[in-house]
Amino acid sequence: MKRFQIKVCGNNNKENFQSLVDLEPDYVGFIFYNKSKRFVDDESLFSIFPNAEKVGVFVNESISTIIKKVIDYKLDVVQLHGDETAEFCEQLISTKHQYLLTDESFLDFKIWKAVGIKTEEDFKQLTAYQQAVDSFVFDTKSDNYGGTGRKFDWQLLTNYQLSTPFLLSGGIKLEDGLLLKNFQHPRCIGFDINSGFETEPGIKKIEEIKEFIDVIDGRIEQN
Repeated sequence: MKRFQIKVCGNNNKENFQSLVDLEPDYVGFIFYNKSKRFVDDESLFSIFPNAEKVGVFVNESISTIIKKVIDYKLDVVQLHGDETAEFCEQLISTKHQYLLTDESFLDFKIWKAVGIKTEEDFKQLTAYQQAVDSFVFDTKSDNYGGTGRKFDWQLLTNYQLSTPFLLSGGIKLEDGLLLKNFQHPRCIGFDINSGFETEPGIKKIEEIKEFIDVIDGRIEQN
C-alpha cells in the first residue's frame, strides 16, 4: 500500500509550530494572505528548521512578491490558492527558471494550484494547468478562497481523470483517518489538514495530528 503524504497548514504560532515539527509531517504550510485568520506575521517562525518541506500559500499575489517570499523563507512549494490562471503559473515557472540560471543559491520550488470543488463541472478547467503545476490541492469551493472547515462530496473525485497528482483538503478531521487511510484514487498523494485540528486559528492540536498521522501510516488502528 502506498504511503500518503501529510501537509499541516495554517501555522503561525512559534511554540505550537515547534511541537508540530517534532511529528515530522511531510509538509508544513504558511499562509501569506493577510485576510486569513492564519496569516503569518511572526517571522521568528522561520527560525525553526523543520524536517519537512515548507509550503507558502498565496492568494492572487504578484510574482515578484512570491519570489521574494521563496528567497526570504526558503520555500519548497508555492501553493496558489486564488484565481491564478494557467498563464500565471507558466509565468511563475519562467521567472523561476531565470533565477535558477542566474543565481546558484536560488531554491527551486514546486507549484501547487488549489481548486475549489462543488460540482463535477469544476474539474473541466484543469486541463490547461497540467503542464504548469506539479500538483493540485482540491478544497471545498468558497468565495473566500478556502478556510471553510467543510468537506465537499469526495465522490466527485471520480470525475478527475488527469495525470497530475493531487492532495485532498477541506474539513478533514481526526475521525476521517480510517476512511482516508483506505482512500482509493490513483492520483491522490496525500491530505492537507488545517482547521479540523485546531483549538483556535493557527494553534494545532498536536496529539490529534500525531494520531491522525499514525492512523494514515498504519501504525495504529482508529477506534
